[in-house]
Amino acid sequence: SVFVRETAAKIREFIPKNQIIVDVAKGIEKKTHYMLSEVITTEIKKDGKHDNIEVVALSGPTHAEEVALDLPTTIVSACENETVAKLVQDIFMSENLRVYTNNDIKGVELCGALKNIVALAAGISQGLGYGDNAKAALITRGMSEIKRLGLAMGCLESTFEGLAGVGDLIVTATSEHSRNNKAGQLIGQGHSVQEALDKVQMVVEGVNALPAALELSDTYQIELPIIFAVNDIINK
Repeated sequence: SVFVRETAAKIREFIPKNQIIVDVAKGIEKKTHYMLSEVITTEIKKDGKHDNIEVVALSGPTHAEEVALDLPTTIVSACENETVAKLVQDIFMSENLRVYTNNDIKGVELCGALKNIVALAAGISQGLGYGDNAKAALITRGMSEIKRLGLAMGCLESTFEGLAGVGDLIVTATSEHSRNNKAGQLIGQGHSVQEALDKVQMVVEGVNALPAALELSDTYQIELPIIFAVNDIINK
């Protein structure tokens, strides 16, 4: 996600007017607190020639490993423009991929970014030797934190209860495919943060999302105790 603005700037000249752009990256830009759809939109529109582009966020419980195997999967097509969201829904819908629509793109993207931090917490808990009870508590209370922040930001409550919210969090916090869960387990087992990142060998977005999460918490005056605890562990 940290390269989204740079990439958008590089491809701007190649994007036709009235283009629909589908974003599958998850994260929040530091300092601006923009969701990635906002980063793409503002960067593409800078030249004054792309005022009619639309950005759709595809998000949900969709590990690429299972999608590649054509296993049954659901995902959310999110855009403020419902007509555009439905168009993308129609394009991606298939026998094994069921696509739902949501016009609360900010809420969908907030869930997609912050669930990675909660997945880190679940992994740390598992690495410490705690069981399913603790993991269930972290998933449930973690989503409550994300929801409190989201409601303060004007997002829809239903988003957090759906596929892009609790659905995506469950799969990220429990799956063997999850980079954030794996990194958390390694940290819980006593590895340093850098050792964990080196072993996972892929971007662990939960770590990158922490600064923006803390800044949003301060801006909207919302307590996020699980996210604060993860930050204390990662940045101790």
